[in-house]
Amino acid sequence: MSAPAVFRELVMVANVRVPSERAHVLQIMQMAAGFSTIFQRVRVVYPVRANTELMKRVRNVFDYYSVRECFGLVGLPCIDPVKRVTLDWPWLASGPLPRIAHFIQILTFTFAALLFVARLPACVVYSRDLLVLTILNLSSTGRGRLFVFEVHTLPRSLFARKLHLWSARRADAIVAISDHLRNWYVEMGLDPKSILTARDGVDFDAYSSLPAKSLARERLGIDPDSTMVVYTGHFFPWKGADTLVDAVRHLPDHWHVVLVGGIEPDLSRIRDLASTNERIRVVGHLPVHDAALYLAAADVAVLPNSGNADISARYTSPLKLFEYLASDKPVVASDVPAVREIVRNHHSALLVKPDDSAALAAGIERVAMDEQLRNKLTLNAREVAREYSWNSRAALVKAFLERLD
Repeated sequence: MSAPAVFRELVMVANVRVPSERAHVLQIMQMAAGFSTIFQRVRVVYPVRANTELMKRVRNVFDYYSVRECFGLVGLPCIDPVKRVTLDWPWLASGPLPRIAHFIQILTFTFAALLFVARLPACVVYSRDLLVLTILNLSSTGRGRLFVFEVHTLPRSLFARKLHLWSARRADAIVAISDHLRNWYVEMGLDPKSILTARDGVDFDAYSSLPAKSLARERLGIDPDSTMVVYTGHFFPWKGADTLVDAVRHLPDHWHVVLVGGIEPDLSRIRDLASTNERIRVVGHLPVHDAALYLAAADVAVLPNSGNADISARYTSPLKLFEYLASDKPVVASDVPAVREIVRNHHSALLVKPDDSAALAAGIERVAMDEQLRNKLTLNAREVAREYSWNSRAALVKAFLERLD
C-alpha cells in the first residue's frame, strides 16, 4: 500500500453540490488545490445535482471559490429528488420523504463513483463521506489504493455511532479536524497511528493582502468613520450569530454589526431578529472574494460559536477563524475547546464566555479601546495563521499517509 505509485494520483470523492453555499465545498476545493502541489494528478468527483437559483448563476466554479484551476472537476450522474422535497415542494418535507430522497441520491451517486473508481490505477481515494468511502473500499479490486476518511463531526444516535465506527475501522486512515475528534476514535479502540489531526486552513496570501480598511469601505459604500464588527459564515444556531445580534444592545451607539452569509431558513431567522435594530446589517451569502471585502472593512472580527453543541464546542475547525487570523483584524471568539486548539486567550484572540451576549459585547469593546492589546492580538494572529495554509495541511496529510505500514 505504501508503493510510490499510490501517491501519484489522488481522487477526492465528495457527495456535495458544486457549487454550493456550504462552507465544506470551499474546504474541499481548497484542499484539492493544496493536494495538487504534491500529487501528479488530483480530481474532485462529485454528483451532478439540482441546484439553487443562486448557484445556477455561477459561471466559473474556480473563480467563485477563489481557487486556482489546478485540479480536475468530474461530475457524475445521480438521481436527485432532494431539492424537490426540501426546497421546491416544501409541503413534502415531512415524514420519511426527505430521508428517502437523500438515500436515493447518495445510493445512485455511490454507484456512479464505484464505476469511476474501479477504472483507476493505484491512488489515494479521499473523502468526507464515510458511507460512500466504505462501499468503494469494500468493492475495491485491490489495485493498491489507499482509502482515507476525513472526519468533521460524529453522528448523534448510539446506533448511528456504532455503524459509523464499524465503517471507520475499514478505512486505511482517518484525518480528523480537531483533537477531540481524534481522541474519540482512539478511545473507541482504533489505532492511534492511523489517525491524524489536521485542522482546517486558510489561503494566507489572499487574506493577508486584503485591501486597506478605508479602501474596502469606499468600495462597499460604508461610512469611513463608523465602528464595525463583522461576522462571516453560516447562521446555524450553533454558530452563535443569534448571540452577536443580541450583543448589539450592549454596545455603544457608534457600533455597527454586519453579518455576511447564511442560507435559508437560518438567514430569514437572523434577518427577523435584526430587523428591529438599524445598527445591524445582514448581507446574506456572497462569493468568497466579496465576503472577504467586508472583513477588510471591519474593526473587529467575531466568532461567537455556541458552547451548547458538541459540533461547535469540540469538533469544529472554523474556516472563518483562520481567515480572521490572517486578515490583520483583532478577533473576539467564544472560549470553547475547539477554538482553544487554535488560539490562546490574550495572545492571538480575546476569548469570551460563549452564549453570553453581554460578555461578547464587553470583549468587542475591550479590543476596540485597548490599542496595545489590539496590536498584540493581530500580530500574533498572523503568525498563527501562517502555520495553517492549505498547502501545508495537504503536505501534512501526505507525509502521514506515507508513514503508514
